[in-house]
Amino acid sequence: MWPILRVITRGFDFLLAPFGSMHPGVGLLVVSVITGVVMLFIFGKTSNQKMIAAAKNKLWAYIMEMWLFRNDPRVMFSAIGSVARSNLTYLRHSLRPIVFLIVPVLIIMVQLGIRYAHTPLSAGEETIVSVQFADGVRPSEVDIELVAPEGARVVSAPLRIDATGEIEWRIAVDDGCGTDEILFHTPDGDVTKRIAGCGKDRIVTVGAIKARANTWNAFLYPAEPPLPRDSIIETISIKYPARDDLLFGLNVHWLIIFFIVSVVAGFGLKGVFGIEV
Repeated sequence: MWPILRVITRGFDFLLAPFGSMHPGVGLLVVSVITGVVMLFIFGKTSNQKMIAAAKNKLWAYIMEMWLFRNDPRVMFSAIGSVARSNLTYLRHSLRPIVFLIVPVLIIMVQLGIRYAHTPLSAGEETIVSVQFADGVRPSEVDIELVAPEGARVVSAPLRIDATGEIEWRIAVDDGCGTDEILFHTPDGDVTKRIAGCGKDRIVTVGAIKARANTWNAFLYPAEPPLPRDSIIETISIKYPARDDLLFGLNVHWLIIFFIVSVVAGFGLKGVFGIEV
């Protein structure tokens, strides 16, 4: 699973590379529009277009009937029932394309999330690095050491929390720009976690979480290779600042922008491509 996701991640790196010097929101808007067009084509190819068109026509006809005969209760209630049946028919014919849309949309969301959900750390910022251990492992009994990369330093002793099975360190970024690795010396051997720097003005891959290897974790956290399956560490996480500068000064979550733009693009272009939605 990881090799496939690594190829997908590199593909998104290539797609977004031309927008590296632009406002952070430009690449998100472009990918959202492309997603809307792709979703439109998948919907068109996997749905029964004739049945969807017929269901929509009946739905609008019954809605008009409700309006025209709104003063006749008998006709009104009959039309309401017809609207409900037509709506169920439309939904039934829409289920098949939705199944085909789920996986590609989730992949796009995950890939956008590791780029637009958080900003890299800037010089002078401090953050929390947390290690979550597997069930049954007591942090107070684990011999583990965090080694900060060049340009960063550990500013607090490890906080061991047996109740939640985790250890936390506070680290500071002094200088440097780019992606480096935090090193952990553990009883199972050394493991690493990437830490991203360069500040909020650049769109780079920011992997907030590195998790133990399994299919679901590999899918959710594709920014870097997973931890070994037999590691005593369940996850390693870094607390990054949330990105809030994507809509040219407006504080709007990236996921809201993605859904609105992709849906508007899909519906706006359905007539151009002759696809019923």
